[in-house]
Formats: sequence, structure tokens, C-alpha cells
Amino acid sequence: MHICYFENNYPNQNGEGGGGAGWYLKTLSKELVNLGHQVTIIKRTINQRQENYIDENGVRIIHSHAFLLPYYYLSKIPVFNIFSHSIAYIIASWSGYKKIVKLNNQLKFDILEFTESGNFWIGFFKRFKYISHLHCSNYTALKQSGGIIPINYKLERFISFISMKRASYIIAPSKAMISIVESESGKQFIKTAVIPLCIERTKSKTIFRNDDSVRFVFASRNDPLKGGDSLIKAIQLVNKNISVKVEFYFIGYKPSKGDSLPSNIILNDFLPRQELLKFYSKCDVALLPSLFDNSPLFIYETMATGLPVIATNVGGIPELVKHGETGFLFEANDINRLASHINTLIENPLKRKQMGKNAKKFIYNYASVDKIAKQKLRLYRNIIGENNQGAI
Repeated sequence: MHICYFENNYPNQNGEGGGGAGWYLKTLSKELVNLGHQVTIIKRTINQRQENYIDENGVRIIHSHAFLLPYYYLSKIPVFNIFSHSIAYIIASWSGYKKIVKLNNQLKFDILEFTESGNFWIGFFKRFKYISHLHCSNYTALKQSGGIIPINYKLERFISFISMKRASYIIAPSKAMISIVESESGKQFIKTAVIPLCIERTKSKTIFRNDDSVRFVFASRNDPLKGGDSLIKAIQLVNKNISVKVEFYFIGYKPSKGDSLPSNIILNDFLPRQELLKFYSKCDVALLPSLFDNSPLFIYETMATGLPVIATNVGGIPELVKHGETGFLFEANDINRLASHINTLIENPLKRKQMGKNAKKFIYNYASVDKIAKQKLRLYRNIIGENNQGAI
């Protein structure tokens, strides 16, 4: 089977960049290639051209160039800026559509999978069978977190639903996200499936340290929606009562300039992928105070390392973190409850370790890459009409 994914956040050839959606897809693509399938990734590049290549896993990476510089300047003009996002989306979709048609003549794709808003012209012409994969749009994140949604986001979201509603299937890593986007569109989708993100099974073990400190880790892009400011306030409350050495590692997230930070908050730039995963194994607890999130890869990866997770009760997070079993949940911005959960795991090392064991067992049963690849392939075969009894 030849599967074509459209993911602008797929990691670069040098291993940098990516984000959760991109690294999840890299893990999945590697497994699919190992199972004998062909995988092509199409990444959109804006105002610059990049070389195509085949990565170390045998995945073909093709760059689709879109020249959008005029629409950048248009976005600076009052009134016109309302439409610039949508115009750029439609123009970029046209460039992508032409690229897909040309590539399909050469490579013969069996199924296409887009991230959320997809490609306007693919939906308009209905020439291909395709899947819309819901991650979390800017519109959804702002709406769910109570933010102000710009008019151009609203217009772009409205247009994107044309492609989404014509998809062969709508999938998401959480039930919550499907329900939220159905509410946004005003229509219940006919064919939906919940397929979690995935993680590789590794032999990595928690590294036992010689010191008695308790280490918490919060890894995130530098985005206020990730709730870093609330976490800092909760840590200030925790520090009033702790009697042991506690360290809080912020990776990627940068607090606002001028903020006075507790001395036990250690700031780090984002680490290369393998270093980041190795660092998790040196920690005790994962923290994610997002104002809204779908199904964060950070939670999958830290659970797989054997860490309990303290996270907000938003979006698809409760489908991963089982309160009192694999970690704790709290309501967004409730710094008192967050501080209380942090204190509980500081003061109870046995509970901390047991929750970590529970978390690791759960996530491998729920989202191991071999399991998720088989779920994906069953769905693809169902859509394209192949015999589902064939070998995977």
C-alpha cells in the first residue's frame, strides 16, 4: 500500500524541528515501512524551495513550494488582513493539489491523510480518497481556552470545513477532539475513528540518581496556551512548604521577560530528540498545565519512560491520564490544586513510583506503534476497499 501524509511539521532532514504531530508521524511511518508499505510525506514550504529526499527509515519526503509573500504584505493592510489568511490557504491548497495530481501520476497513492484543515481543492474536486486527521487548530485552541479569536481565523476555519466534511473519514487521537470539532462545524460527522498517537517500545529504564532530589519536567513549545505561567505560580506555593530538594525543569518554554523565577526552576532550550527522551528518564514526574490540549505526545513519551503525569483536565488529556492511577488531573489555572498534587508526589515516593509503573503499562497497552499501525492499516483498507483479511 502507498500512503501519502501531508504534515508540515515532519522533522527536518537533520533531525531538528517537528513538534508532537511530526514526531508521531515519523514513528508511525517507520513502522509502516518496516511492514512493507510505501510512505510519502508532503511538506509545504513557504517562499523557499527545499530538496526532496528519502530519510533513514525509507520514507520519501517531498516539499511542495507555495509562494505567499504577497499575502504576507496584504495581511498588513487594514480590512484586507481579514481575508489574507483564507486567500493564502486557498492559494497554497491549489499549489498542493497540482503537486498531488502530478505525484499521483508517478507514484500511485492508495490513500491520502491530511492534518485537519486538509486541502481545499482535494475536497472540492473529490478526486481522491482522503482522511482528515484532527490534531488541534489555532481556532480550536483559542476557543476552548477562552481566547479572542481573530476574524481571519474564523473565516479560514469555515472554509476548511468544506474539505473536512468531504473526507472519507475523520480521525483524531481523542474522543474529545472529534466532539469539539463536530460542535464547531455544526454537523455530526458520519465516519469517525479514534486512533491514539503512538510510541516505540524501547529498552530505556529510569535512571536511578545518587541524590535525593525530586525532579519535575515540563517540556513545551513557547506558547502561553501551555500554561507555563500558572505552573510558575503553583511552584511558588509549593516552595513555601517543601522540606526536600525539588527541581523543576522547563524545556522549550520561556517565561515572560522580567518574571522573578524561583531558584529551583531550571530553564533549558529544546533538546535534540534523543537527548530529550533520555532526559525524561532522569526525572520523576511530568507536568503539563495546558489551558487546552488534544492528545499531547509529551504525555505519551513521559508515561512510556515511567513517569506519572500531573496535567489539566482538558481536551483529550483525561483519556490518557487516569486520575489517581497514572497521575493527577486538575482544572486549568487552578494553581492551588496543581500545587497540592505536586506536594502529594513529593511527599509520597512510593505512590510516585507506583503511578509511574501504572502509567508505563497503560501507555504501552494503549498506544504502542505496532498496535496503532495495525489500526491505521485496517482503516485504510476499509476505505480503499481492500480485503481486510490480508496480511498486515
